[in-house]
Amino acid sequence: MATNNNQPRRNPPRRRRRQGVSVLAVIVLIILALLMGAFAGYFIARKTDPHIHTIQELNDRVTELENTLTLIGYPLGEDVDPARWAYDNAANDNVLEDLSGGSFADDEDDLWNDDSLLGATLPEDADPVVVAEFQGGQLLSNEVIPEYNDQLTSQIFSGHSADEVAEDTLNRVLKKLAGDKLIALRAAELGLTDLSDEDLAQIRQQAAANYDTQLDDYVAFSEDPNETRESAVKKLEEEGVTLESVVESLKQSWWSQKYFEHIVKDVAVTDDDIQSCYDALLAAQREEYTAYPEDFEYAHTNRELVVFRPEGYRAVRDILIPFSAEDAVVVATLTEQVELGTADENAQGQIDAMYETLEATVKEAQDRLNAGESFESLMDAYSCSPALKEAPLRNEGYYITAASFVNSLEYVEGSMMLEQPGQVSAPLRSPLGLHLVQYIGDVTPGQVPLDDVRDAVAAEALKQKQTQYYEQQRDALLEAAQVKYYPERLR
Repeated sequence: MATNNNQPRRNPPRRRRRQGVSVLAVIVLIILALLMGAFAGYFIARKTDPHIHTIQELNDRVTELENTLTLIGYPLGEDVDPARWAYDNAANDNVLEDLSGGSFADDEDDLWNDDSLLGATLPEDADPVVVAEFQGGQLLSNEVIPEYNDQLTSQIFSGHSADEVAEDTLNRVLKKLAGDKLIALRAAELGLTDLSDEDLAQIRQQAAANYDTQLDDYVAFSEDPNETRESAVKKLEEEGVTLESVVESLKQSWWSQKYFEHIVKDVAVTDDDIQSCYDALLAAQREEYTAYPEDFEYAHTNRELVVFRPEGYRAVRDILIPFSAEDAVVVATLTEQVELGTADENAQGQIDAMYETLEATVKEAQDRLNAGESFESLMDAYSCSPALKEAPLRNEGYYITAASFVNSLEYVEGSMMLEQPGQVSAPLRSPLGLHLVQYIGDVTPGQVPLDDVRDAVAAEALKQKQTQYYEQQRDALLEAAQVKYYPERLR
C-alpha cells in the first residue's frame, strides 16, 4: 500500500513538559540551547556534505530561539548589559538560581505575563472534562491539552503573540482531534481497522525501511567517528526504538492510510488540473528561486519537482578520495579553529599533511582517467560525494553557481574555473577529502517545459486534489455528526 504524505498520521509519542518548571531554568536552558545548537549545527554541516538548506534551517532555529529570548525579556540589541545575564556559579551551588546581576524572582511577573508562553499553555495534570461531543463519542481535555500546548509553543517560538494565536490554535486542535475520532469510528464501520495478512506484510516491509533510515541517520549524524550500525542499534534500543516498536507504531496508524485511500479512490486529474498545477508551481518557483537560488539547489539535490531554473548554473560531479571518519573529524575541527582564529601555529601544517596523505591515491585516479577509464567507473572504484551515489543525480550531478554552498568554497571555485564540458579539475579540498570534479554541462535556465515533467506534475496535481477532497469529506463528516465544542471548559 503506497504511503501518502498528505494523509494525517498519528503523532509519535511526545516528551511532555513538566508543570511548574522554574523560569530561571527555562532561561538558562534556552540560552544554552542557542549556543550549543549553533555550534553543533555548524560542526555537523562541516562534517557532512555541506548544503545551504541545512545552514538555512539552523539559522531559522537560531532565529526561533532568539525570538524566545526576546519573549522572556532578554534584550538582543547592541546595548545589552551582558553581565546581567552572564552565568557565574562562583557564589551559588544552585546553578539555576545564579545569574550574575541578582535573582530574577522579583521580575518573574514581568517576564511571564498572561500573553506569554507559560501564561497561555494549559496544565496537563487537571482532571479530564468533556470538551467536545458528537454522535457516537466525545473528546476529553486530557486528549486536547498536550496537542494544544505543543502547537501553541511552536507558534510562540516562531515569534507570534500568544494573545493573537491561542484561540485559533485551540479551535483548530479541537476540530482536528474531533475529526480524528469520527474518522476512526467511520473506518471501523467500514472494516478498515482490521489488519489483513497483506497489511501486516506491508507494515513489516515499511517498518524495516523506516528503521534502516533511522539507523543510517543515527550513524551519519553521530558525534562519535567510530559509530556503526551495530552500536546504533544498541543506542536506539536504549531509547525504546526497535524494529518491533516501529512495527507496532505502524499497526496503530495503518488504518488511517487505508481510510484515506478508500475515500480518494475515485479522484482523478484532468489535463486542465495538470496545467493549473504546473502554472502555479512555475509562478511560485520563479519568484522563490530568483530571490533564493540556494532553494533551487536544495530542491534539485533532494529530487523535488523543479519547473523553473535560475540563470548561471552548471552541472558537475566528482570522484572523491575520502578521509577516514576519524581524520574527517580532525580536519573539520582544525579547519574550524583556523577560521575562527583559535588554532595554534601548527594547525594549518597538520591540515596540509592530512590532505597530503590522499595525494598518492588522487594521482592514481588521475592516471587511470588519462589512460581512458570512464569518469563514472572511477566514481565506483573510489568514491563520490554522498548525494551523487545514486541515479539520477549520479548522471545529472550537482547544480552549482559561483555563489553556491553545495560544497566547500574551493570545490565551488575550482568547479567554476573549468572551461569545457568533460573537463576535470585539479584536486580540490573539502571537509570530506580531495575531489576531482568533472564539468558535465550548463543547466538550461528558465521554465522546464511541461512535457518534460508531465508525469511528475500529474502526480503532484493528483496529490493536491486528493488532499482537498479528503478534507472536504472530513468537514462533511464533522457537520453530519453535529459536533458541539466546549473550549471554555479548558480555561
